[in-house]
Amino acid sequence: MNESKRRFGLFAGLQTRLLLIIILGAVIFSVTAGLFAYHLGEQRGISTSQATLTDLAQAVEKTVAIGAFASDSVLLAEVVDGLARNSLVAMVKIEAVNGDILAQNPRAESSSLENLDVNPNTYVKQVLYSPFDETETVGVLHIYAHQDLIAKSAKQEALTMAWMMVGQTVLVAILIYAVVASLVSRPITRLAEQLRLMPAGSRERLDTPSLHRGDEIGILINSANELLDANAIALNRERELRHEIELMEAQYRQIFDSSSAGIFVLDQNGALINSNPTVSKVVGIPLSMMQQLKHDNFIERVFGQPDKVRAMVQKSILTGETVPGDLELVQQGDDHRWVHCLISVHTSPAETGSAIPITTEGVMYDITERKSLETAVRYQADHDALTGLNNRASSHTIIERFLDECRNNTTEVSVLCIDLDGFKQINDQYGHEAGDKVLIECALRMKKAVRRSTDLVGRLGGDEFVVALRDIGPSDEALSVVADAIMDSVCQPIVLKDGTKVQVGASIGIACAPIHSNDRVTIIDMADTSMYKVKRTGKNTYAMAYPKKY
Repeated sequence: MNESKRRFGLFAGLQTRLLLIIILGAVIFSVTAGLFAYHLGEQRGISTSQATLTDLAQAVEKTVAIGAFASDSVLLAEVVDGLARNSLVAMVKIEAVNGDILAQNPRAESSSLENLDVNPNTYVKQVLYSPFDETETVGVLHIYAHQDLIAKSAKQEALTMAWMMVGQTVLVAILIYAVVASLVSRPITRLAEQLRLMPAGSRERLDTPSLHRGDEIGILINSANELLDANAIALNRERELRHEIELMEAQYRQIFDSSSAGIFVLDQNGALINSNPTVSKVVGIPLSMMQQLKHDNFIERVFGQPDKVRAMVQKSILTGETVPGDLELVQQGDDHRWVHCLISVHTSPAETGSAIPITTEGVMYDITERKSLETAVRYQADHDALTGLNNRASSHTIIERFLDECRNNTTEVSVLCIDLDGFKQINDQYGHEAGDKVLIECALRMKKAVRRSTDLVGRLGGDEFVVALRDIGPSDEALSVVADAIMDSVCQPIVLKDGTKVQVGASIGIACAPIHSNDRVTIIDMADTSMYKVKRTGKNTYAMAYPKKY
């Protein structure tokens, strides 16, 4: 009994030392982490405030530039007053190029500007450029921040992060101690005590060094001596292992059958050898019909592009590696389904040294939803959100492709730049909702007027549109037919939501490749220039960039 008490007394000493080490480490780490978190939080608070000032300056940059360019003191005063309402802003000042103050926060004295700090963390200077010429400077916007408020906010965030770090460190230290004590110390003590009490069954014993006779090591050595009689069960272990293997096989079969991935094995002729139920769900073939694929070509029946699958099989044979790929399944009705498939081929060497495929293994995952999302994302990236037409970037890309065909195949392309006449007045008088209605209706009418799906109808922005006609040149009657159709349809009255009828016109400029240019930028500029010439000389008509020469 005394020996047992002495052993547990030593073990309690080990636990005490462990606790002291964890506490010491937690204190050192929490202090270090707290100081670091405080510094990081303070810098983050200052950076957040600076980003806020920069965002404010960029948000009003265009408006202030217009006001400065037009010397609109009322507009500038409203902008300054709006900025000054932000709790971070101490003073706002707008200067002209010559140094004159165009507008200033009315709550601040102009003389106090000299005392304000221009530290980049508390001050933002935004150069204003002319809305009509980006190289012309029309003024400077100055925004000064409340330094005390920024410092207070930064310190508050720093303290919060520091306390959170210290608290987290303390909780982790407590958790570590609890886990170590629960999973290591006490279990070892109980195990050692249980092994020490087991009846000895062997004459062979391990020698216990005198140094460890009273500690845990001695207990483990004495317990190990008692485990020597475990050799008697070695013969029974073989039966236990056989039983474990059977259980593992059953588990693997269950995993195979219940896997969320479709798994299939094909023979060298492409017939199905085996598959799990998930394959039936993914490919949309009932389990009762899957048996037929054992006598048919699985690749031909399941995949929409069997040649691509066979190419993956050949690549796996050549490289000896698993080949991935996104594959479309055979379409059923209007349902397009996609899978991500991993193909690997097991081969055997032939007498000639080349590999002969034995079995083809495949793993497939249903990615139909992902493919649909990718298609939707690509559509949104290429199309105008309001009208559904191709946006500026995709329109330029399509025109570039048309011009490539023109250069390579000696065909012709006609580009029409269209601007709506009278749209601004409708937008100003009836509001943006009415303006959107006009844009949407005009876009639909242009698409109907163009008719061919191979041609382009795009929106460049605002009320500017572009049409590109493939295989149509300046001498083709179809060009004037399309231009007239666009003019006639766009000029028809448009009924707004409240029943009001409005009407716009259209000015159209036309340039053709290759007679005018084969360069996209040039041909669009020429059509655009011609369009603006129409707007200046009467509107509601169309004109070619240069007179035809035939």
